[in-house]
Amino acid sequence: MFRNDLAHSGYSTSSGPLTNQTLWSYKTAPILSSPTVASGIVYVGSNNGKVFALNASNGAVLWSYQTGGEVYSSPALADGVVYFGSWDKCIYALNALTGAMLWSYQTGSYVQSSPTVVNGIVYVASYDASVYALDAATGRVLWTYQTGSGAVGSSPAVWDGLVYIGDNGGRVYALNASTGVMLWRFTAGDTIYSSPAIVDGVVYIGADLSVNGNVYALNASTGAKLWSYQTGNLWVYSSPAVANGVVYVGSNDHLASSGGNLFALNASSGELLWSYATGGEIFSSPAVANGAVYIGGGDHNVYAFNASSGAVLWSYQTGNSVYWSSPAVADGILYVGSDDGTLYAFGSSTSTPTSTPTPPTAILNSTATVPAITDSGRTVNLTIGGNITSSQMSNVTIALGMSNDTVNVSFTLTGESGSIGFSNITISKSEVPYGTTPIVYIDDQPAENQGYNQDTNNYYIWYTTHFSTHKISILFTTASSSPSPTALQGQTGKSSWLQVIYGVAAAIAVVSIVVIALELVTRERKSKSSIEHQ
Repeated sequence: MFRNDLAHSGYSTSSGPLTNQTLWSYKTAPILSSPTVASGIVYVGSNNGKVFALNASNGAVLWSYQTGGEVYSSPALADGVVYFGSWDKCIYALNALTGAMLWSYQTGSYVQSSPTVVNGIVYVASYDASVYALDAATGRVLWTYQTGSGAVGSSPAVWDGLVYIGDNGGRVYALNASTGVMLWRFTAGDTIYSSPAIVDGVVYIGADLSVNGNVYALNASTGAKLWSYQTGNLWVYSSPAVANGVVYVGSNDHLASSGGNLFALNASSGELLWSYATGGEIFSSPAVANGAVYIGGGDHNVYAFNASSGAVLWSYQTGNSVYWSSPAVADGILYVGSDDGTLYAFGSSTSTPTSTPTPPTAILNSTATVPAITDSGRTVNLTIGGNITSSQMSNVTIALGMSNDTVNVSFTLTGESGSIGFSNITISKSEVPYGTTPIVYIDDQPAENQGYNQDTNNYYIWYTTHFSTHKISILFTTASSSPSPTALQGQTGKSSWLQVIYGVAAAIAVVSIVVIALELVTRERKSKSSIEHQ
Protein backbone atom coordinates (compact mmCIF):
# COMPACT_ATOMS: atom_id res chain seq x y z
CA MET A 1 0.00 0.00 0.00
CA PHE A 2 1.20 3.56 -0.71
CA ARG A 3 3.39 4.81 2.15
CA ASN A 4 3.44 1.30 3.66
CA ASP A 5 0.29 1.37 5.83
CA LEU A 6 -3.25 2.72 6.16
CA ALA A 7 -2.07 5.86 7.97
CA HIS A 8 0.68 6.49 5.35
CA SER A 9 3.43 6.71 7.97
CA GLY A 10 6.15 5.82 5.44
CA TYR A 11 7.86 3.71 8.10
CA SER A 12 8.81 0.05 7.68
CA THR A 13 10.08 -2.34 10.34
CA SER A 14 12.00 -4.17 7.63
CA SER A 15 15.72 -3.75 7.27
CA GLY A 16 16.84 -1.66 4.29
CA PRO A 17 19.92 -1.82 2.04
CA LEU A 18 23.00 -0.05 3.41
CA THR A 19 24.76 0.02 0.03
CA ASN A 20 23.69 0.93 -3.51
CA GLN A 21 24.17 -2.60 -4.80
CA THR A 22 21.59 -3.30 -7.50
CA LEU A 23 19.90 -6.67 -7.09
CA TRP A 24 17.95 -6.39 -10.36
CA SER A 25 16.21 -3.87 -12.60
CA TYR A 26 13.26 -4.06 -14.98
CA LYS A 27 12.92 -1.80 -18.03
CA THR A 28 9.58 -0.44 -19.25
CA ALA A 29 8.14 3.05 -19.89
CA PRO A 30 8.73 5.95 -17.42
CA ILE A 31 7.57 5.03 -13.89
CA LEU A 32 5.84 7.68 -11.78
CA SER A 33 3.87 5.15 -9.75
CA SER A 34 5.29 4.00 -6.42
CA PRO A 35 5.81 0.25 -6.03
CA THR A 36 3.90 -1.87 -3.54
CA VAL A 37 5.45 -5.08 -2.23
CA ALA A 38 3.48 -7.98 -0.77
CA SER A 39 4.22 -11.69 -0.34
CA GLY A 40 7.18 -11.78 -2.70
CA ILE A 41 5.55 -9.75 -5.51
CA VAL A 42 6.17 -6.13 -6.55
CA TYR A 43 3.23 -4.25 -8.08
CA VAL A 44 3.87 -0.99 -9.97
CA GLY A 45 2.28 1.18 -12.67
CA SER A 46 3.89 2.68 -15.75
CA ASN A 47 3.33 5.52 -18.21
CA ASN A 48 2.56 3.02 -20.96
CA GLY A 49 -0.73 2.37 -19.16
CA LYS A 50 0.31 -0.97 -17.71
CA VAL A 51 0.42 -2.34 -14.19
CA PHE A 52 3.05 -5.01 -13.61
CA ALA A 53 3.41 -7.82 -11.10
CA LEU A 54 7.09 -8.76 -10.77
CA ASN A 55 8.88 -11.45 -8.82
CA ALA A 56 10.47 -9.57 -5.90
CA SER A 57 13.57 -11.77 -5.98
CA ASN A 58 14.58 -11.41 -9.62
CA GLY A 59 12.25 -8.96 -11.39
CA ALA A 60 10.65 -11.58 -13.63
CA VAL A 61 7.24 -10.47 -14.94
CA LEU A 62 4.44 -12.58 -13.50
CA TRP A 63 1.73 -10.67 -15.35
CA SER A 64 0.85 -7.23 -16.71
CA TYR A 65 -2.47 -5.47 -17.30
CA GLN A 66 -3.08 -2.78 -19.92
CA THR A 67 -5.27 0.23 -19.08
CA GLY A 68 -6.28 3.11 -21.32
CA GLY A 69 -4.01 5.74 -19.77
CA GLU A 70 -0.86 6.39 -17.77
CA VAL A 71 -0.77 4.81 -14.31
CA TYR A 72 0.58 7.26 -11.71
CA SER A 73 -1.47 5.69 -8.93
CA SER A 74 0.35 3.29 -6.62
CA PRO A 75 -1.30 -0.13 -6.31
CA ALA A 76 -2.89 -1.22 -3.04
CA LEU A 77 -3.18 -4.91 -2.16
CA ALA A 78 -5.88 -6.44 0.05
CA ASP A 79 -7.30 -9.97 0.28
CA GLY A 80 -5.71 -11.16 -2.95
CA VAL A 81 -6.83 -8.15 -5.00
CA VAL A 82 -4.81 -5.23 -6.45
CA TYR A 83 -6.53 -1.82 -6.59
CA PHE A 84 -5.24 1.24 -8.51
CA GLY A 85 -6.33 4.20 -10.62
CA SER A 86 -5.46 5.18 -14.18
CA TRP A 87 -5.33 8.33 -16.28
CA ASP A 88 -8.16 6.75 -18.31
CA LYS A 89 -10.41 7.92 -15.40
CA CYS A 90 -11.01 4.40 -14.08
CA ILE A 91 -10.35 2.62 -10.81
CA TYR A 92 -9.44 -1.04 -11.26
CA ALA A 93 -9.53 -4.20 -9.16
CA LEU A 94 -7.41 -7.10 -10.45
CA ASN A 95 -6.74 -10.60 -9.20
CA ALA A 96 -3.34 -10.24 -7.50
CA LEU A 97 -1.99 -13.56 -8.77
CA THR A 98 -3.33 -13.61 -12.33
CA GLY A 99 -3.93 -9.97 -13.29
CA ALA A 100 -7.48 -10.80 -14.35
CA MET A 101 -9.83 -7.83 -13.99
CA LEU A 102 -12.48 -8.29 -11.33
CA TRP A 103 -14.17 -4.91 -11.79
CA SER A 104 -13.58 -1.31 -12.83
CA TYR A 105 -15.30 1.96 -11.96
CA GLN A 106 -15.18 5.09 -14.12
CA THR A 107 -14.88 8.44 -12.37
CA GLY A 108 -15.37 11.87 -13.91
CA SER A 109 -11.69 12.57 -14.52
CA TYR A 110 -8.11 11.33 -14.18
CA VAL A 111 -7.19 9.15 -11.19
CA GLN A 112 -3.73 9.92 -9.85
CA SER A 113 -4.65 9.16 -6.24
CA SER A 114 -3.48 5.87 -4.73
CA PRO A 115 -6.22 3.76 -3.11
CA THR A 116 -6.34 2.78 0.54
CA VAL A 117 -8.27 -0.39 1.36
CA VAL A 118 -9.65 -1.27 4.80
CA ASN A 119 -12.63 -3.24 6.10
CA GLY A 120 -13.81 -4.13 2.61
CA ILE A 121 -13.87 -0.52 1.38
CA VAL A 122 -11.64 1.15 -1.23
CA TYR A 123 -10.98 4.86 -0.58
CA VAL A 124 -9.60 6.82 -3.53
CA ALA A 125 -9.90 10.27 -5.12
CA SER A 126 -10.16 11.70 -8.64
CA TYR A 127 -9.43 14.90 -10.51
CA ASP A 128 -13.22 15.32 -10.71
CA ALA A 129 -12.85 16.83 -7.20
CA SER A 130 -14.42 13.79 -5.55
CA VAL A 131 -13.39 11.33 -2.87
CA TYR A 132 -14.89 7.87 -3.38
CA ALA A 133 -15.68 4.95 -1.09
CA LEU A 134 -16.23 1.79 -3.16
CA ASP A 135 -17.18 -1.72 -2.15
CA ALA A 136 -13.92 -3.68 -2.47
CA ALA A 137 -15.66 -6.81 -3.77
CA THR A 138 -17.89 -5.25 -6.43
CA GLY A 139 -16.79 -1.65 -7.08
CA ARG A 140 -20.24 -0.39 -6.07
CA VAL A 141 -20.20 3.23 -4.82
CA LEU A 142 -20.89 3.45 -1.08
CA TRP A 143 -20.48 7.23 -0.86
CA THR A 144 -18.76 10.18 -2.52
CA TYR A 145 -17.63 13.51 -1.18
CA GLN A 146 -17.31 16.56 -3.43
CA THR A 147 -14.54 18.87 -2.25
CA GLY A 148 -15.79 21.71 -4.44
CA SER A 149 -12.41 23.41 -4.39
CA GLY A 150 -10.35 21.63 -6.97
CA ALA A 151 -9.09 18.33 -8.31
CA VAL A 152 -7.82 15.73 -5.85
CA GLY A 153 -4.44 14.15 -6.59
CA SER A 154 -3.71 13.42 -2.94
CA SER A 155 -4.09 9.87 -1.62
CA PRO A 156 -6.38 9.16 1.35
CA ALA A 157 -5.05 7.95 4.69
CA VAL A 158 -7.36 6.13 7.09
CA TRP A 159 -7.02 6.27 10.87
CA ASP A 160 -9.43 5.72 13.74
CA GLY A 161 -12.56 5.64 11.58
CA LEU A 162 -11.72 8.78 9.59
CA VAL A 163 -10.44 9.39 6.05
CA TYR A 164 -7.88 12.20 5.68
CA ILE A 165 -7.05 13.80 2.33
CA GLY A 166 -5.94 17.07 0.70
CA ASP A 167 -7.17 18.73 -2.49
CA ASN A 168 -5.79 21.09 -5.11
CA GLY A 169 -7.68 23.94 -3.48
CA GLY A 170 -5.24 23.80 -0.57
CA ARG A 171 -7.62 22.20 1.94
CA VAL A 172 -7.24 19.20 4.25
CA TYR A 173 -10.35 17.15 5.05
CA ALA A 174 -11.34 14.63 7.69
CA LEU A 175 -14.31 12.51 6.57
CA ASN A 176 -16.28 9.85 8.38
CA ALA A 177 -15.05 6.55 6.87
CA SER A 178 -18.53 4.97 6.97
CA THR A 179 -20.66 7.84 5.67
CA GLY A 180 -18.37 10.38 3.98
CA VAL A 181 -19.69 13.16 6.20
CA MET A 182 -17.05 15.87 6.76
CA LEU A 183 -15.85 16.18 10.34
CA TRP A 184 -13.48 19.12 9.82
CA ARG A 185 -11.65 21.06 7.12
CA PHE A 186 -8.41 23.05 7.31
CA THR A 187 -7.11 25.53 4.71
CA ALA A 188 -3.38 24.96 4.41
CA GLY A 189 -2.30 26.67 1.18
CA ASP A 190 -2.99 27.14 -2.51
CA THR A 191 -2.52 23.53 -3.61
CA ILE A 192 -2.04 20.16 -1.94
CA TYR A 193 -0.53 17.25 -3.85
CA SER A 194 1.02 15.82 -0.68
CA SER A 195 -0.76 12.92 1.02
CA PRO A 196 -1.30 13.01 4.79
CA ALA A 197 0.46 10.83 7.35
CA ILE A 198 -1.26 10.23 10.69
CA VAL A 199 0.86 9.20 13.67
CA ASP A 200 -0.05 9.43 17.36
CA GLY A 201 -3.18 11.50 16.72
CA VAL A 202 -1.45 14.08 14.51
CA VAL A 203 -1.92 14.71 10.77
CA TYR A 204 1.27 15.71 8.93
CA ILE A 205 0.96 17.09 5.39
CA GLY A 206 2.74 19.35 2.91
CA ALA A 207 1.13 22.29 1.12
CA ASP A 208 2.06 24.86 -1.53
CA LEU A 209 1.73 28.61 -1.07
CA SER A 210 2.29 31.35 -3.65
CA VAL A 211 5.86 31.96 -2.45
CA ASN A 212 6.69 29.17 0.02
CA GLY A 213 5.90 25.56 0.78
CA ASN A 214 4.77 24.61 4.27
CA VAL A 215 4.64 21.44 6.32
CA TYR A 216 1.71 21.28 8.77
CA ALA A 217 0.94 19.30 11.89
CA LEU A 218 -2.80 19.19 12.69
CA ASN A 219 -4.79 17.66 15.50
CA ALA A 220 -6.35 14.54 13.92
CA SER A 221 -9.60 14.90 15.92
CA THR A 222 -10.27 18.61 15.49
CA GLY A 223 -8.10 19.87 12.62
CA ALA A 224 -6.51 22.50 14.86
CA LYS A 225 -3.01 23.55 13.76
CA LEU A 226 -0.31 22.38 16.14
CA TRP A 227 2.62 23.82 14.20
CA SER A 228 3.84 24.61 10.69
CA TYR A 229 7.28 24.80 9.13
CA GLN A 230 8.11 27.03 6.16
CA THR A 231 10.56 25.24 3.89
CA GLY A 232 11.59 28.30 1.89
CA ASN A 233 10.95 26.34 -1.30
CA LEU A 234 8.03 26.83 -3.64
CA TRP A 235 6.36 23.41 -3.42
CA VAL A 236 5.96 20.55 -0.99
CA TYR A 237 4.53 17.79 -3.17
CA SER A 238 6.30 15.13 -1.13
CA SER A 239 4.28 13.17 1.46
CA PRO A 240 5.80 13.12 4.95
CA ALA A 241 7.21 10.00 6.61
CA VAL A 242 7.10 9.88 10.40
CA ALA A 243 9.29 7.65 12.55
CA ASN A 244 10.81 7.83 16.02
CA GLY A 245 9.55 11.35 16.70
CA VAL A 246 10.86 12.81 13.43
CA VAL A 247 9.02 14.01 10.30
CA TYR A 248 10.89 13.55 7.02
CA VAL A 249 9.65 15.37 3.91
CA GLY A 250 11.03 16.62 0.61
CA SER A 251 10.49 19.97 -1.08
CA ASN A 252 11.51 21.58 -4.33
CA ASP A 253 12.43 24.91 -5.81
CA HIS A 254 13.07 24.84 -9.54
CA LEU A 255 14.31 28.45 -9.35
CA ALA A 256 17.10 27.68 -6.88
CA SER A 257 20.45 26.31 -8.00
CA SER A 258 20.43 23.81 -5.12
CA GLY A 259 17.14 22.31 -6.27
CA GLY A 260 15.13 20.51 -3.60
CA ASN A 261 15.78 19.66 0.03
CA LEU A 262 15.04 16.78 2.35
CA PHE A 263 14.00 18.06 5.78
CA ALA A 264 14.00 16.29 9.14
CA LEU A 265 11.68 18.04 11.63
CA ASN A 266 10.86 17.39 15.27
CA ALA A 267 7.41 15.76 15.17
CA SER A 268 6.25 17.52 18.36
CA SER A 269 7.46 21.06 17.68
CA GLY A 270 8.32 21.34 13.97
CA GLU A 271 11.88 22.37 14.85
CA LEU A 272 14.42 21.72 12.07
CA LEU A 273 16.79 18.91 12.98
CA TRP A 274 18.68 18.71 9.71
CA SER A 275 18.26 19.22 5.98
CA TYR A 276 20.07 18.14 2.84
CA ALA A 277 20.08 20.03 -0.48
CA THR A 278 20.02 17.79 -3.53
CA GLY A 279 20.67 18.85 -7.10
CA GLY A 280 17.04 18.78 -8.22
CA GLU A 281 13.42 19.04 -7.17
CA ILE A 282 12.03 16.43 -4.78
CA PHE A 283 8.51 15.24 -5.54
CA SER A 284 9.22 11.74 -4.24
CA SER A 285 8.15 10.80 -0.71
CA PRO A 286 10.67 9.38 1.78
CA ALA A 287 10.64 5.88 3.24
CA VAL A 288 12.21 5.14 6.63
CA ALA A 289 13.66 1.76 7.58
CA ASN A 290 16.59 0.38 9.51
CA GLY A 291 17.77 3.81 10.72
CA ALA A 292 17.92 5.15 7.17
CA VAL A 293 15.79 7.53 5.08
CA TYR A 294 15.40 6.70 1.37
CA ILE A 295 14.16 9.14 -1.27
CA GLY A 296 14.38 9.89 -4.99
CA GLY A 297 15.32 13.22 -6.56
CA GLY A 298 15.01 15.29 -9.71
CA ASP A 299 18.81 15.15 -10.01
CA HIS A 300 18.37 11.51 -11.18
CA ASN A 301 19.57 10.09 -7.86
CA VAL A 302 18.20 7.68 -5.30
CA TYR A 303 19.52 8.60 -1.83
CA ALA A 304 19.96 6.85 1.49
CA PHE A 305 20.54 9.12 4.52
CA ASN A 306 21.35 8.42 8.14
CA ALA A 307 17.99 9.11 9.77
CA SER A 308 19.56 10.76 12.83
CA SER A 309 22.26 12.93 11.31
CA GLY A 310 21.33 13.39 7.65
CA ALA A 311 24.68 12.05 6.51
CA VAL A 312 24.55 10.45 3.05
CA LEU A 313 24.94 6.69 3.36
CA TRP A 314 24.84 6.07 -0.37
CA SER A 315 23.39 7.36 -3.62
CA TYR A 316 22.73 5.84 -7.02
CA GLN A 317 22.33 7.75 -10.28
CA THR A 318 19.57 6.48 -12.55
CA GLY A 319 19.10 7.45 -16.18
CA ASN A 320 16.58 10.20 -15.46
CA SER A 321 14.67 11.97 -12.70
CA VAL A 322 13.16 10.01 -9.82
CA TYR A 323 10.14 12.28 -9.49
CA TRP A 324 6.82 10.89 -8.32
CA SER A 325 7.87 7.32 -7.65
CA SER A 326 8.55 6.85 -3.94
CA PRO A 327 10.74 4.08 -2.47
CA ALA A 328 9.22 0.99 -0.87
CA VAL A 329 11.24 -1.21 1.51
CA ALA A 330 10.52 -4.89 2.14
CA ASP A 331 12.67 -7.81 3.32
CA GLY A 332 15.90 -5.83 3.10
CA ILE A 333 15.31 -4.63 -0.47
CA LEU A 334 14.51 -1.11 -1.69
CA TYR A 335 12.26 -0.78 -4.76
CA VAL A 336 11.80 2.50 -6.67
CA GLY A 337 10.96 3.61 -10.20
CA SER A 338 12.59 6.24 -12.40
CA ASP A 339 11.59 8.41 -15.35
CA ASP A 340 14.20 6.43 -17.29
CA GLY A 341 11.58 3.66 -17.41
CA THR A 342 13.33 1.37 -14.96
CA LEU A 343 12.18 -0.21 -11.72
CA TYR A 344 15.23 -0.70 -9.51
CA ALA A 345 15.69 -3.20 -6.69
CA PHE A 346 18.56 -2.32 -4.35
CA GLY A 347 19.85 -5.04 -2.06
CA SER A 348 22.15 -8.03 -1.94
CA SER A 349 21.68 -11.57 -3.17
CA THR A 350 21.43 -12.64 0.48
CA SER A 351 18.18 -10.69 0.85
CA THR A 352 15.24 -13.06 1.12
CA PRO A 353 11.91 -11.73 -0.15
CA THR A 354 8.84 -13.42 1.27
CA SER A 355 7.73 -16.43 -0.80
CA THR A 356 4.92 -15.91 -3.26
CA PRO A 357 1.45 -16.34 -1.77
CA THR A 358 -1.05 -19.17 -1.81
CA PRO A 359 -4.08 -18.63 -4.02
CA PRO A 360 -7.07 -16.69 -2.71
CA THR A 361 -10.35 -18.46 -2.03
CA ALA A 362 -11.83 -17.23 -5.32
CA ILE A 363 -9.31 -19.33 -7.22
CA LEU A 364 -9.56 -22.37 -4.96
CA ASN A 365 -13.31 -22.48 -5.58
CA SER A 366 -13.02 -22.55 -9.37
CA THR A 367 -15.46 -24.85 -11.19
CA ALA A 368 -13.62 -25.36 -14.50
CA THR A 369 -12.31 -28.90 -15.11
CA VAL A 370 -9.95 -30.75 -17.42
CA PRO A 371 -10.01 -34.56 -17.98
CA ALA A 372 -6.90 -36.57 -17.08
CA ILE A 373 -6.31 -40.20 -18.10
CA THR A 374 -4.74 -42.54 -15.55
CA ASP A 375 -2.43 -45.38 -16.57
CA SER A 376 -5.26 -47.80 -15.80
CA GLY A 377 -7.45 -46.06 -18.37
CA ARG A 378 -9.75 -44.21 -15.95
CA THR A 379 -10.76 -40.59 -16.58
CA VAL A 380 -10.32 -38.18 -13.67
CA ASN A 381 -11.62 -34.61 -13.84
CA LEU A 382 -9.13 -32.12 -12.36
CA THR A 383 -10.44 -28.73 -11.22
CA ILE A 384 -8.49 -25.78 -12.64
CA GLY A 385 -8.45 -22.05 -11.99
CA GLY A 386 -6.53 -19.00 -13.24
CA ASN A 387 -6.16 -17.70 -16.80
CA ILE A 388 -4.96 -21.02 -18.25
CA THR A 389 -7.91 -22.87 -19.79
CA SER A 390 -8.49 -26.57 -20.47
CA SER A 391 -8.16 -25.89 -24.21
CA GLN A 392 -4.50 -24.94 -23.63
CA MET A 393 -3.79 -28.26 -21.90
CA SER A 394 -3.32 -31.50 -23.87
CA ASN A 395 -2.30 -35.09 -23.12
CA VAL A 396 -3.20 -34.75 -19.45
CA THR A 397 -2.15 -37.98 -17.73
CA ILE A 398 -1.74 -39.37 -14.22
CA ALA A 399 0.96 -42.03 -13.99
CA LEU A 400 1.93 -44.19 -11.02
CA GLY A 401 5.64 -44.61 -10.40
CA MET A 402 7.43 -47.95 -10.49
CA SER A 403 7.66 -48.21 -6.71
CA ASN A 404 4.07 -47.06 -6.19
CA ASP A 405 5.25 -44.17 -3.97
CA THR A 406 5.33 -41.44 -6.65
CA VAL A 407 2.73 -40.03 -9.02
CA ASN A 408 3.26 -37.78 -12.04
CA VAL A 409 0.49 -35.51 -13.29
CA SER A 410 1.78 -34.26 -16.64
CA PHE A 411 0.52 -32.38 -19.69
CA THR A 412 1.56 -30.18 -22.59
CA LEU A 413 0.72 -26.51 -22.17
CA THR A 414 0.44 -24.08 -25.11
CA GLY A 415 -0.24 -20.32 -25.06
CA GLU A 416 0.43 -17.14 -26.97
CA SER A 417 4.16 -16.43 -27.11
CA GLY A 418 5.22 -13.64 -24.76
CA SER A 419 2.17 -13.96 -22.51
CA ILE A 420 2.07 -15.22 -18.94
CA GLY A 421 -0.15 -17.94 -17.56
CA PHE A 422 -1.25 -18.77 -14.05
CA SER A 423 -3.00 -21.96 -13.02
CA ASN A 424 -4.29 -23.56 -9.87
CA ILE A 425 -5.01 -27.30 -10.08
CA THR A 426 -7.03 -29.26 -7.55
CA ILE A 427 -5.98 -32.91 -7.28
CA SER A 428 -7.82 -35.37 -5.08
CA LYS A 429 -5.73 -37.15 -2.46
CA SER A 430 -7.35 -40.40 -3.58
CA GLU A 431 -5.19 -40.21 -6.73
CA VAL A 432 -1.82 -39.83 -4.99
CA PRO A 433 0.11 -41.86 -2.39
CA TYR A 434 -0.37 -40.86 1.23
CA GLY A 435 2.14 -38.33 2.61
CA THR A 436 3.61 -37.23 -0.73
CA THR A 437 4.63 -33.65 -1.58
CA PRO A 438 3.90 -31.97 -4.95
CA ILE A 439 6.61 -30.18 -6.95
CA VAL A 440 5.88 -28.42 -10.25
CA TYR A 441 8.40 -28.76 -13.09
CA ILE A 442 8.35 -26.76 -16.32
CA ASP A 443 10.41 -28.42 -19.05
CA ASP A 444 12.14 -30.55 -16.40
CA GLN A 445 13.12 -27.50 -14.31
CA PRO A 446 11.42 -26.59 -11.00
CA ALA A 447 8.96 -23.72 -11.56
CA GLU A 448 10.16 -20.49 -9.94
CA ASN A 449 6.70 -19.38 -8.89
CA GLN A 450 4.83 -22.30 -7.44
CA GLY A 451 3.16 -23.30 -4.23
CA TYR A 452 0.50 -25.52 -2.76
CA ASN A 453 -1.78 -25.97 0.19
CA GLN A 454 -4.04 -28.83 1.17
CA ASP A 455 -7.03 -29.91 3.17
CA THR A 456 -8.37 -33.34 4.16
CA ASN A 457 -9.43 -34.28 0.63
CA ASN A 458 -7.37 -32.28 -1.89
CA TYR A 459 -4.08 -30.73 -2.88
CA TYR A 460 -4.29 -27.20 -4.37
CA ILE A 461 -1.20 -26.64 -6.52
CA TRP A 462 -0.47 -23.43 -8.41
CA TYR A 463 2.26 -22.08 -10.67
CA THR A 464 3.01 -19.38 -13.26
CA THR A 465 4.73 -19.79 -16.62
CA HIS A 466 5.88 -17.79 -19.63
CA PHE A 467 4.51 -19.16 -22.92
CA SER A 468 4.61 -20.54 -25.65
CA THR A 469 4.72 -24.40 -25.38
CA HIS A 470 5.94 -26.28 -22.31
CA LYS A 471 5.84 -29.68 -20.71
CA ILE A 472 4.41 -29.43 -17.20
CA SER A 473 4.95 -32.14 -14.58
CA ILE A 474 3.54 -32.16 -11.07
CA LEU A 475 5.47 -34.79 -9.16
CA PHE A 476 4.11 -36.19 -5.92
CA THR A 477 7.05 -37.73 -4.08
CA THR A 478 7.91 -38.96 -0.62
CA ALA A 479 10.99 -37.87 1.28
CA SER A 480 12.68 -41.18 0.44
CA SER A 481 11.98 -41.02 -3.30
CA SER A 482 12.77 -38.09 -5.55
CA PRO A 483 12.88 -39.24 -9.19
CA SER A 484 13.65 -36.78 -11.96
CA PRO A 485 10.62 -35.55 -13.94
CA THR A 486 12.18 -36.95 -17.13
CA ALA A 487 12.44 -40.42 -15.67
CA LEU A 488 8.91 -40.32 -14.35
CA GLN A 489 7.54 -38.80 -17.55
CA GLY A 490 9.13 -41.74 -19.36
CA GLN A 491 6.83 -44.01 -17.40
CA THR A 492 3.71 -42.11 -18.41
CA GLY A 493 1.44 -44.44 -20.36
CA LYS A 494 3.90 -47.32 -19.96
CA SER A 495 2.88 -48.67 -16.59
CA SER A 496 0.15 -50.86 -18.09
CA TRP A 497 2.39 -52.74 -20.53
CA LEU A 498 5.21 -52.90 -18.00
CA GLN A 499 2.83 -54.53 -15.59
CA VAL A 500 1.82 -56.99 -18.34
CA ILE A 501 5.47 -57.86 -18.99
CA TYR A 502 6.10 -58.36 -15.29
CA GLY A 503 2.94 -60.47 -15.06
CA VAL A 504 3.95 -62.66 -18.00
CA ALA A 505 7.44 -63.09 -16.58
CA ALA A 506 6.03 -64.08 -13.24
CA ALA A 507 3.67 -66.56 -14.89
CA ILE A 508 6.53 -68.10 -16.86
CA ALA A 509 8.52 -68.44 -13.67
CA VAL A 510 5.60 -70.20 -11.93
CA VAL A 511 5.07 -72.56 -14.87
CA SER A 512 8.79 -73.35 -14.93
CA ILE A 513 8.74 -74.21 -11.27
CA VAL A 514 5.72 -76.46 -11.74
CA VAL A 515 7.31 -78.23 -14.73
CA ILE A 516 10.53 -78.84 -12.85
CA ALA A 517 8.61 -80.13 -9.87
CA LEU A 518 6.60 -82.55 -12.04
CA GLU A 519 9.79 -83.79 -13.72
CA LEU A 520 11.39 -84.51 -10.35
CA VAL A 521 8.31 -86.40 -9.19
CA THR A 522 8.27 -88.48 -12.39
CA ARG A 523 11.96 -89.37 -12.07
CA GLU A 524 11.45 -90.41 -8.44
CA ARG A 525 8.53 -92.71 -9.39
CA LYS A 526 10.57 -94.27 -12.20
CA SER A 527 13.45 -94.87 -9.80
CA LYS A 528 11.17 -96.60 -7.27
CA SER A 529 9.60 -98.74 -9.99
CA SER A 530 13.00 -99.82 -11.21
CA ILE A 531 14.08 -100.88 -7.70
CA GLU A 532 10.88 -102.90 -7.16
CA HIS A 533 11.42 -104.87 -10.41
CA GLN A 534 15.03 -105.78 -9.54
